[in-house]
Amino acid sequence: MTRSLDLKDIVEITSAAGVETPVHGWRAKCLQRLVRMDLPVPRSHAISARAVRAMAQGTTPDAAALGALFADGFGLVSVRPSAVKPEWGGPGTVLNVGINDACHRRLIETRGQDAADAIYLGFVQSYAINVARLDPDMFSEDGEGALTRALAAYHAEMDEEFPQDPARQLTEV
Repeated sequence: MTRSLDLKDIVEITSAAGVETPVHGWRAKCLQRLVRMDLPVPRSHAISARAVRAMAQGTTPDAAALGALFADGFGLVSVRPSAVKPEWGGPGTVLNVGINDACHRRLIETRGQDAADAIYLGFVQSYAINVARLDPDMFSEDGEGALTRALAAYHAEMDEEFPQDPARQLTEV
């Protein structure tokens, strides 16, 4: 039986937040130092290492807690590893988690078709290869129409549409 993670597992990184290297990793602690120096840092959150391990073992995060992460800006978040020991390294960064058809339409209005397509395509490629573990050759295309073809390839391989729920995307990443 899995339990649901709750809001205490996710900490907004502020100057007074209880961010600790053994709990949240070195990158989260460094980010907090930048916040304390009043440097321009985007709104950021740290998910405890315990919570990340639990998610990797099948624990379901609280949808409301994850949904709050997408509330600002265009609803996109970046996932960056924050290992407790930096020499370990950890997984790679995943950018633009949360992009979906609705977000893509908003980005077209503000950034233009080419930029919006590039952002969405980059995430579809990353997600398909690194999360769904699909063949990288199927998602190596760029240029006009590549987004449509990548979404079609994902559907053909997974027998479902590309995930539109940002919380599901984040959980699976």
